[in-house]
Amino acid sequence: MWAGSILFFGVLFYWPLAQILSIGFRGNWLATIATTKIASIVWFTIWQAALSAGLSLLFGILGAYLLYHRFFSGQKFIRALITVPFMLPTIVVAIGFTAFRELPVISDLWRVNSGVPIIICANVFMNYSLAVRVIGGVWQSLDLDLDEAAALDGAGRLRTFTSVTLPQLATSIASVGSLIFLYCAANFGLVLVLGGASVKTLETEIYRNASYNLDLDKAAGLVLLQTILTVSAFMIAQRLSKSGLAFLSTSTMQQRPRIDRRDLPALIVTGVFIGVLICLPLASVIWRAFQVENSFGFLNFTNLGGFGARDLLSISMGQATINTLRNAAITTLVSMSFGLVASFLLSRPAKDRNHSRLQHFMDLVFQIPIGISSLVLGLGYLVTFGDGLFPLRSSWLVTPIAQSLLTIPLVIRIIYPSIKVIDYRLRESAQTESASPSQIWWLIEVPIIRNVLLMASGYCAIIAVGEFGAANFLAYGDQATLPTVLYQLISRSGAQNYGMAMAASTLLIIFATSVVYLLSVLEKRTITT
Repeated sequence: MWAGSILFFGVLFYWPLAQILSIGFRGNWLATIATTKIASIVWFTIWQAALSAGLSLLFGILGAYLLYHRFFSGQKFIRALITVPFMLPTIVVAIGFTAFRELPVISDLWRVNSGVPIIICANVFMNYSLAVRVIGGVWQSLDLDLDEAAALDGAGRLRTFTSVTLPQLATSIASVGSLIFLYCAANFGLVLVLGGASVKTLETEIYRNASYNLDLDKAAGLVLLQTILTVSAFMIAQRLSKSGLAFLSTSTMQQRPRIDRRDLPALIVTGVFIGVLICLPLASVIWRAFQVENSFGFLNFTNLGGFGARDLLSISMGQATINTLRNAAITTLVSMSFGLVASFLLSRPAKDRNHSRLQHFMDLVFQIPIGISSLVLGLGYLVTFGDGLFPLRSSWLVTPIAQSLLTIPLVIRIIYPSIKVIDYRLRESAQTESASPSQIWWLIEVPIIRNVLLMASGYCAIIAVGEFGAANFLAYGDQATLPTVLYQLISRSGAQNYGMAMAASTLLIIFATSVVYLLSVLEKRTITT
């Protein structure tokens, strides 16, 4: 099982990554990228990601306080609502924020700053819920007696937070901040749509050099810089998060206090933030999906059966949807299979020191794909699997395979902690009855984590549906996916194309919301169990 996992990741992830990096090293990459223009692109990539992460943490701490540390009616609904943006395809988020251009104040900012403030807002829109869930999950598990003891000593809420709570949350804040920085630095679709040709990050510059300029040496040199940046952020996140980031809420039996008058400032700020930055972009997409010139109707949805204005698309939206769902199904199957095997291998008690070292090494091997963007992986596949022993480039399977390598780490982060908390006495009782390790796994452990497996499957499916970076390189012609088709529609002028993009985005918002609701139900049942 170890050998199979190493072979799978070695051939399909590390080999393409090594190939694209080797191209960068072979060429005169240092002279190519050591220019003022590249330096400004790197600097913009870093500071916009840092600012986006900082704002996500600032508002995320307030949200975590209200949604996990306090209690009020409708709390679970708001938790599910703010999770929707994180699950949406980046291209849909970009389309939603294009509606901001028509607001008077925002349109001025757009003209002066080339859309940079909107890009930062969109980054915060997508990553706010991640900050809330991770920080809130830790906050929910803290002992409330410490807060009560501080209050008895005369400390107010602000003093209690800064002196008692914040030191306990520092690790989770720093680790999730590093992860959000990584996501914002590698957010390809948002910058491509919202920034156009005037705003450039490492991701968009790699894409333009590889796709339009056909300068693979320069693209590979930029990949070196991008890989160093993202892996550094990933390693910081891994080091700061000793037990791994929690994607699921922490179960707690503590009775959390209800909100009161002193929570009003945090409630107002969070309410305005969610209303303006979360609900407004979603509502604007849905509103414009039904807008047909000066009236309302279903014409934009009806047009989804066609090929856009002047037959812009090479395939219909229906065929793109079939391709997307097929890829998502295969991605989920592959990710769940290998993610389950990896979680099983990592959760077994180490027999000796060498076994323990192997587990730690393989945990790093399985998690490294989080630190590599889908765009880089897609470019690596383009270079590596064009011909030879594995001509995957000519097969439609190349897209779901690439997507699965990006979702397997998420599956492991969801399943592995759930296996670790299973009562070891169940395994010992089964062993005394002469049960083999495989029998214990399939008959005891898997049924216990059944809901967790369903949740991991849901996350895989929705991420695969919205994946844009790798698909933009690998899915073309009659194998195009919904995100790539949406980009074609939104990048061309015309009311029909714009209306079709809004209609398709609305359907994806409904799909994402439905999946988030089902996942929240499963999460509630899992915690109750």
